[in-house]
Amino acid sequence: MLSQQHAIPSAIRVLDALPTLQTPDPIEAQERISQLFCPHTLRPLSSRGTVKLNLRSTGTGFGVHLLDYGTAVRISPGALETFFMVQVPLAGSAQLHSSGSVVESTPTVASIPPIDDDFSMTWQAGTPQLIVTAPRELLNNAASALYGAKLEAPLKLAKSMNIDTPEGQSFMRAVFEYHDVVNTQGAAQTPYARRLHEELVLARWLMAAKSNFSAALAQWEAPVEETRSSPLVMAFTDLLEIHSEEDLSVGDLAEALGVSIRTLQVALAKELGSTPSQMLREARLVHAHALLTDADPRTDSVTSIAERCGFGHLGRFAQSYRRHFGFPPSQTLRGSSR
Repeated sequence: MLSQQHAIPSAIRVLDALPTLQTPDPIEAQERISQLFCPHTLRPLSSRGTVKLNLRSTGTGFGVHLLDYGTAVRISPGALETFFMVQVPLAGSAQLHSSGSVVESTPTVASIPPIDDDFSMTWQAGTPQLIVTAPRELLNNAASALYGAKLEAPLKLAKSMNIDTPEGQSFMRAVFEYHDVVNTQGAAQTPYARRLHEELVLARWLMAAKSNFSAALAQWEAPVEETRSSPLVMAFTDLLEIHSEEDLSVGDLAEALGVSIRTLQVALAKELGSTPSQMLREARLVHAHALLTDADPRTDSVTSIAERCGFGHLGRFAQSYRRHFGFPPSQTLRGSSR
């Protein structure tokens, strides 16, 4: 499925030979996902309070999964403790919050939740994610084999993985080679062959993700360096999540935070490599996607929804929407993107 040059496939194609679990009920979605991964709370962020869950999975333990909530949600688990997880958005964006840091996850940046610390996640609407899971002991054993030594300290992974690097592309190719094995019904694969694919995924994962053991082929005890978000940046992202649908300017948001626009610009550029205007525009795109998803094409139009979300120029809105989600707003309104 994945060519030599990295390409993100459509969510429709991921594990398409396996059964799909669908539900609009957030309580059922929370229960089913908790059974598969770990206990957590799920809070839809749309006005309707519902989800449009699509889940395809190879099951517990080592495996790959396709998970899409169909709308913006906040997910709050405890520490994973028993397994590692890497999440790759196939479209859209998501945020991983833990220990004062924020990882902005996109199709080019995967997120890796911490295994021993509590965390929370915000998945924006239109963000189906490819998830790879591995039991803690399994990845620890793979690290021991890769680095040629027994690990004397717990394995710690950085909270993000750059998919656009050669190592990231190798990881994705290994994942989809394994995917093609488990997704082919009636494939004549021996347990030994399947295990070889698993081992390749684990090795490529460790080579693509920074860890406290990746500096050399020997152990080292320096913790993984992580960028911590300031209280100002975290407060700004929280404001966007709550108020993006309101007719607010960057100046209004800066005033609510008690800082100048320049101070806000400097903080966002330094910590997230973005600007207040860009982040406000992206938040409004996410809100537009949610409205288009819930809209009735017989009575609503792309133009009216774009205007409700603060976009005065339909052409630029359509271009920005396609660039962010990978398909035009009219496709979401028709329902064929779901």
